[in-house]
Amino acid sequence: MLSLGLLGWQLELTVGKIKYVIIYLCSGIAGNLLSMIMDIRTGEYAVSAGASGAIFGIIGALLYIAVRNHGRIGRISGRGLAWMAVFTLYYGFTSTGVDNYAHIGGLVCGFILAICLYWKKDREYGSFSYR
Repeated sequence: MLSLGLLGWQLELTVGKIKYVIIYLCSGIAGNLLSMIMDIRTGEYAVSAGASGAIFGIIGALLYIAVRNHGRIGRISGRGLAWMAVFTLYYGFTSTGVDNYAHIGGLVCGFILAICLYWKKDREYGSFSYR
């Protein structure tokens, strides 16, 4: 919940409320869909519930925005976000009862949605740039 509060707050300030909600909800759905597909493929069915895929979607979106802003977004560094994602995924793969496919699906979906929804404001001219 701490990650959701701190990272979600930064993402909402950066992209706005509507785009934040889109990234959060779609990442959660995408993460759970990937989890369901992998459960069907492996035949190992498990009950999976939670918002971790959506939280990883926020991390994925912030990673893209940090890359677009030369490694930083506010007080958060892209390198720190990447390490957090790597260590969290590593912990999930070395533990039992963690739905890593939901995490990966949310992370990838958040990154892709940020590519589609984030426009960096050009400081010199006050216009939007696709650089």
